[in-house]
Amino acid sequence: MKVKARYFSWAMFIKLGILTLYSQYIFLSSLFVVKHKDIFTFNTELHEINTHHKLDLHVPSANLSKVQKGIYYLGITLFNSLPLGTKKVAHNTNEFKNELKKFLIKNSFYSVEQYMERDATYDIGVLQ
Repeated sequence: MKVKARYFSWAMFIKLGILTLYSQYIFLSSLFVVKHKDIFTFNTELHEINTHHKLDLHVPSANLSKVQKGIYYLGITLFNSLPLGTKKVAHNTNEFKNELKKFLIKNSFYSVEQYMERDATYDIGVLQ
């Protein structure tokens, strides 16, 4: 496929349906959490209150940066930042993978910070 030298790469990622490196990291980290959800604690397991964050995982307190950069802690943080529609299908691994990949391809994130700081109101319309 021929592309002009000044063509924006994010548009090509979206057009070809390819995940960026950071999107692949988010995808694999979130998939790890879903496949090993028995080692994580959901907020609904800690209290019976029906809150907005009931589908989120409980974030353990950790002061060491080594722990905070590990897959267990960072996986929880990345999973909790997913759109609500994607978290709702986390019980079905194949459906979760499809929804997550659709979301990540549509957005083409170029950093984890960009993913974490995105406008959450946009997520509502992404998966409809």
